Amino acid sequence: MNKKILFTVCATATLASAAANIDDFEDGNGLASTGGTDDAWYAFNDENDGGASTYSNTTDTYGLVVVIPEAAAGGSKYGAGLTDIKLVQGTNEYDPYVTLGLNVEGGLSGCTTISYKYKGAGHNLKAVMKGDKTGSLTQYNRHYKAFNSSTSWSTASVAVSGLAQDKGWGKTVALKMADVVQLAWEVKGEASPNYLYIDDVNCTGYAGGGSTNPGGGDNPPPKTGSTAVIDDFEDNNTTAENLGKTAYWYLYDAGGSFTNTQDANKSWDILVKETSNSYIEMKGISGITPGDTTYPSVGMEVEFDVGTLSGCSAVQYDYKGSGHHLRSSVTGVKANAGYEHVAADQGKATAWKTVTVSTMEQPEWVADAAPSSIVAFSWAKVSKLTWVVDEKVSAANLGTDLAIDNVKCVGTLPTAPKNDAIHASVAPAGFKATLHGNTLQMTVAKAGLVKIQVLDMMGHAIESHSEKMAAGSFAHTFKTMPSGQYIVRVQQGSASQLLKMQVR
Repeated sequence: MNKKILFTVCATATLASAAANIDDFEDGNGLASTGGTDDAWYAFNDENDGGASTYSNTTDTYGLVVVIPEAAAGGSKYGAGLTDIKLVQGTNEYDPYVTLGLNVEGGLSGCTTISYKYKGAGHNLKAVMKGDKTGSLTQYNRHYKAFNSSTSWSTASVAVSGLAQDKGWGKTVALKMADVVQLAWEVKGEASPNYLYIDDVNCTGYAGGGSTNPGGGDNPPPKTGSTAVIDDFEDNNTTAENLGKTAYWYLYDAGGSFTNTQDANKSWDILVKETSNSYIEMKGISGITPGDTTYPSVGMEVEFDVGTLSGCSAVQYDYKGSGHHLRSSVTGVKANAGYEHVAADQGKATAWKTVTVSTMEQPEWVADAAPSSIVAFSWAKVSKLTWVVDEKVSAANLGTDLAIDNVKCVGTLPTAPKNDAIHASVAPAGFKATLHGNTLQMTVAKAGLVKIQVLDMMGHAIESHSEKMAAGSFAHTFKTMPSGQYIVRVQQGSASQLLKMQVR
């Protein structure tokens, strides 16, 4: 975003003061004022290090809720926090921990002093620089400042020069605020009281990162009309047409196994049809033992062209069943070597649960084992998504089935073909479709399953209908739709035709 130049001293002073604010949380959402598309508040625990620490924050369709009214300092509506913290050692050889974090993808250039209000457990404020999320810069000896617990609201303020590394271990690296990509409030060892609230986070001297979020840097993507369906499986097939003609769902096994079968046409029996819903499910998962050094895994995958998810800021899906994580294939990363980007682990769920994944990271060990394979994550570079059940899932979270539904792009998918491409569409031999008002006339040369879809001009599926038809002529009348232009797609096997429909 281009910066506006203000020519009056008064206006410039006002801008500098406002830009120092990172988040006062008064908009009630989890995005910061720093302007990056992934500059969001989140939380994590020590599960990946063998710990069993927890907190009681709830989840919504956008992920873990850390912006909450009870975390607000006096006179404000919202703050960020962790509730009902329980620090449990588990098998972690070091102190257990939970962390409240903020991604700052554009850095904090110019910041000289960090200040915020807090209440609750003692904690470490940490600054993590680019390239050090995996510990490659400092060997996890990050710059930090410790603050004591407080049962009343206190103000913390620390000069950047006061954020220091521990002496005697790790790598000594100069802190550069322009390279800081994460701030973290870590509760470690003990949590008394069992919560941590923060509010009014500021960075004196920070010039601001501009806004690349829809509606401004401190506004979330709209909760309505902001998603595009990748696949909701209501067309009762395992082809992800909204990702392209060749995108389809399939299973893989590498040491683990499942009971789903595959026919001669390479079609899996993963589709589950209920009275009011359809979804896909991997059944009878076995052969996965937590911690197994042969690294067994199974998964559900969909593959598509690079660039298909360029308009997405996150991927959202519903699941129930086994614990798992979402993995992606990113351009430039060697496949099947364990270098792929992965999202946070999800626990076992007995009821449908919605997850939103905004970013993924490569395993920490890749930075040391294959530094040339470190690639920045971008949805535009993703060509495959995989829902993986592997040896990293804890015994408590491992299940025998994993169901996925309502897979969506938070943002937009490639739009439907332009009008000139539609007019140039030629009906395949033996298959013909024409529009007369809101009625579709079809001629089918051979019996088979025919799929009819109506898409809006953003590529969102408005209506979907599948029916087994005998050879002959048929008519289908569409339901009433709002005024506008739509694309009608008719498909039988590999043959398809696109038609333009105008609703007045």
